[in-house]
Amino acid sequence: MGIESVKVYDLRGQERDWAWLRDKYGRIELLDAGDPPKFALVRIDETKGPAVIKVRVIDQNGAPIARQPVINHWPDPKLPDLTAGGFRTLWHDRGLPQHTNPEGFTDFALGPGSFIRDKEAGGPHTIWIGSPSYPSDGVEGVGMLGGTNHMGPMSLTYVLITDPIVKPSPPPGSQTEILEELRAIRAVLEQLSGHLGAEVREQR
Repeated sequence: MGIESVKVYDLRGQERDWAWLRDKYGRIELLDAGDPPKFALVRIDETKGPAVIKVRVIDQNGAPIARQPVINHWPDPKLPDLTAGGFRTLWHDRGLPQHTNPEGFTDFALGPGSFIRDKEAGGPHTIWIGSPSYPSDGVEGVGMLGGTNHMGPMSLTYVLITDPIVKPSPPPGSQTEILEELRAIRAVLEQLSGHLGAEVREQR
């Protein structure tokens, strides 16, 4: 699906892009799990103040998914070993799983090791959804920017997309295939955008 399918918003709720995100916060990467069905990263919101990574998990209708494991990895050999957990996606072999609450949220408290000190390296955290049934996108390079009030790309929204994207069938050799696929993906995400925007702002 690619970074084009992930919406980025600044503190004021203004839509930005990945170029803006990387210019401000350094190396941050989408770890793409491929086409749906999957847990898709659909939105990144800039936050400041609370030193937490907030993750929300919902279904295609915008309903929260409770008791869903969310995994937070950072460089620490003492983190739990995930290899025997039965998860479809392991972007790293170690990480801290936490379950979402009834509203579909979970928060990871951060400490001094969570700052982005080198923008070329990016933040130390990688976040994805732990599921035995569906693969999951991940996002790598999450953290708090040094010298700020815990500012960072730290509010993440994942959607469980169970309906496969129906790809168009352009004429052989047509260069519109990629654009048409992106339009189909965006149509799914647009159904959620207004709903998500209001609720994300309320959670800040």
